[in-house]
Amino acid sequence: MKHRIYLLFLSVVLTSSCVNNSLQPDVVNRSDALKEQYVVFGTISDVTKVTIEGDREAGAVAGLAIGGVAGKNTTDSEFESDIATLVGGLIGSKIGSEIGSAASKKEGVELLIKTETGRFISIIQEVSDFSYSKGQKVRIIKRNGKSRVIPFE
Repeated sequence: MKHRIYLLFLSVVLTSSCVNNSLQPDVVNRSDALKEQYVVFGTISDVTKVTIEGDREAGAVAGLAIGGVAGKNTTDSEFESDIATLVGGLIGSKIGSEIGSAASKKEGVELLIKTETGRFISIIQEVSDFSYSKGQKVRIIKRNGKSRVIPFE
């Protein structure tokens, strides 16, 4: 039984980390294809490496469920079983949250850009095949509150 629970937990975490939530500038959502987007041009003023925190939610939910089931099966007493379910769920949620975060964190880059209008903006995106450097011309593509930066020239 324990092995099944661990396998279920692992499969939920791994499956949730495979969902395409890409933050790379060269990967676009299917729903954004063939739709008009706003473009701004600018020059990179600074490049900083960052770590983009992983998604804790999927792991926390899986851990809650698995921890609760594991706790429930520890005793025959209904009262003790209820307490064990609660404690198992809380512990499982915390552990699952940490595992989910570690499994899905990404290497990123923060780009400080001076736009053609003279305004400074900062955009953080996942590291991709593009390389960025100070003084490089870029285009900023905006749609639905999200922006991505692609080298220009």
